[in-house]
Amino acid sequence: MKTGRKGFLIGAVMAALFSFYSCYTATKVSNQNIVGTYKNDFHTLHPEFKLLHVNDSISQLYFKINESELLFERRSLADSFSATVKIFCRVTLNYESPLVMDSNTVVLNIESSTNNKKEFAVGSMNLKLNRGGRYILSVNTSDLVSKRNDLTYLEANKTDYLGEQNFLVRDPANGHILFTRWFDTTTQIAIQCFHPINKLLVRFYRNNFPIAAPPFSADEYESPRLKSDTSYFIVQHSGVFQLTLKGRGLYHLMADSNDLEGITFFRFDESYPDITQAYQMVAPLRYISSNDEFEKLMSSKTPKQEVDNFWLTASSGNQEKARELIRGYYSRIQDANRYFTSYQEGWKTDRGMIYLVYGAPSSIYRTSSGETWTYGEEKNYMSLTFYFLKLENPFSDNDYALQRQATYRNLWYNAVDLWREGRVY
Repeated sequence: MKTGRKGFLIGAVMAALFSFYSCYTATKVSNQNIVGTYKNDFHTLHPEFKLLHVNDSISQLYFKINESELLFERRSLADSFSATVKIFCRVTLNYESPLVMDSNTVVLNIESSTNNKKEFAVGSMNLKLNRGGRYILSVNTSDLVSKRNDLTYLEANKTDYLGEQNFLVRDPANGHILFTRWFDTTTQIAIQCFHPINKLLVRFYRNNFPIAAPPFSADEYESPRLKSDTSYFIVQHSGVFQLTLKGRGLYHLMADSNDLEGITFFRFDESYPDITQAYQMVAPLRYISSNDEFEKLMSSKTPKQEVDNFWLTASSGNQEKARELIRGYYSRIQDANRYFTSYQEGWKTDRGMIYLVYGAPSSIYRTSSGETWTYGEEKNYMSLTFYFLKLENPFSDNDYALQRQATYRNLWYNAVDLWREGRVY
């Protein structure tokens, strides 16, 4: 196993110890309520993962663990502090399949001179994924000292040689693996492809995609347009491509201009996914403001004052209530950005829109074709249910379209009115 930091000892429990469990049956992911996936207060651990297809039969799952989130302990004053993390990955064919095709476990024994280590543990594990297939990875990260867990689902696509999971991205300054594909400042990145290519076509798209339409709208969902604003080539040197993300927008890299498979990077506003500037608070109000209100907000030269006035009006002038509304609304925006970012900011997507206005649902069930969100008791005729269809597009594997219905109109306006009356829905 590879590691990214010194100062800790890593003990790996090899896949051979778990080969006995290959192809055993387990609970289908599609039968599990995964609502906690989109609830920030459910997550005390925030592991990051990156899947890389090494060859036709082996893939590597890289992981990054924030050591400051772990509980360190020591047995005596003479001992150093230590924490132990177990990462268990189970591979199934899809969300509906109970058949486990492969599994692997890695245990990290992390030592420190203090009980508050502010570093990251980085490593990897091998998985047997055959070329030509698609798989679901269920990854359980466990702090064995505090007994806290985090469950992550990853979709593996091994049907091509030039898709996103065939590239490894690093910070050229220090060689560290980059686990995210979105950035908030001018950034230079180093890209390796495990399929022999000499140049990559870069297509740049400015971030001017429209936000989600209301859930009752008759407008069809618009996939991202495929006509780029600019395009150019980058060539590899010593097996590495260098790319600088200069402007805000979407950068799609591909080896063949006739084949849209490739890897995409996103440059969003400063501090993304968080909201830290007044001007960033204006656009998300579109979902709960009138046309006249929104036009005034967008044209104002003092956005902070206009945003404050909007929420003070909603709270009937109660400043404490206005602050509560602001915390509730914009914390949802930040969560939507973390969970639903696709080819645009998470709050602009269909799932982000519903999450922003209604909050986290009572239940979420995911299948290979999409997600079902329910507010209220399941199978209760009084409950509210939204269906999101998973879409295929060359830029993101996290793109879902709401199945819009005219019957949502009154329910939507009721929820919007609650916000405008000073109540967090």
